[in-house]
Amino acid sequence: MAVYTKFSLEDIEDILVNYRLTLRNYHMIKNGILNTNYYLECLEGRFILRIFEGGRKFEEEEKELEFLLNIKEIIPCCIPIKTIENKNYIVKANKMVAIFKFIEGEAIKIVNEKLLTEIGEYLGKLHRYSSGKLLIRKSRIDMENYYNKIDFNFIPISAMEKIKIRSLYEEVKHFDFSKLPGGIIHNDIFPDNVFIKNGSIVGILDFNESQTAPFIYDLAIVINYWIRINNFNKQTEERYTEIFINSYEKYRRLELQEKRALNKALKKMAITFILLRFDKFIIQNLEGVLIEDKNYTQLLPLLKYY
Repeated sequence: MAVYTKFSLEDIEDILVNYRLTLRNYHMIKNGILNTNYYLECLEGRFILRIFEGGRKFEEEEKELEFLLNIKEIIPCCIPIKTIENKNYIVKANKMVAIFKFIEGEAIKIVNEKLLTEIGEYLGKLHRYSSGKLLIRKSRIDMENYYNKIDFNFIPISAMEKIKIRSLYEEVKHFDFSKLPGGIIHNDIFPDNVFIKNGSIVGILDFNESQTAPFIYDLAIVINYWIRINNFNKQTEERYTEIFINSYEKYRRLELQEKRALNKALKKMAITFILLRFDKFIIQNLEGVLIEDKNYTQLLPLLKYY
């Protein structure tokens, strides 16, 4: 989420005609970094308006919307609503626009055993359902692409951190993850993409980077960005990781080859998101963009593990 494309009141009201919704109030949402989002309060309820900023073909983007409609009974997710013509999206100013039901809750700020159990369960159910299914589209979460476009001379981190990132990249870039079990994964399952209410998960958001890929990518993201990034003591970290994996395996058992490859996946997902933030906040020109400050320095502590 972020705001790259600014719509006027008239623009939004024109969009809502396609849904027979009547606007009462709205505001821009700066949380997140990849798409434009607006909060809508309508006479008929509350919604999120998303403007797709991925540069993909509309047919590619719609695959996500269709997937969400297929999994809405399996996991709590953001559900797109249909237009009066029974379509999943409209086009406005040459941009693809979709409206989702609003999920009442707040992003996870403190990780605990209950939430790790729940996210393990939901990912296990998601992966069991999506096994072998195809959602082929270009992802913006692309380690090699970021690495090749970044000039480390302009990245303000220490020489040792640069050496570590280069070393990890060389270690994982030739590893063939494609031979591992896969299906449609979330691919961006950070705690701030998961909403809770009364201490329980009520919504898994932002499937805009979902695609067919190895399942262990999602597991590696959770272990890195729900557990290791928080610098728990060793005993707590090991217990939390075990709780998450055990919960996941109640719904989908990990194969031996996945367990052996997990450490490689952890390294790949660690540097991928560090590189993504270098690209987003150092390389790209974000002047005039309303965006959440997700500084790369928040992720650098992960390097100590690898």
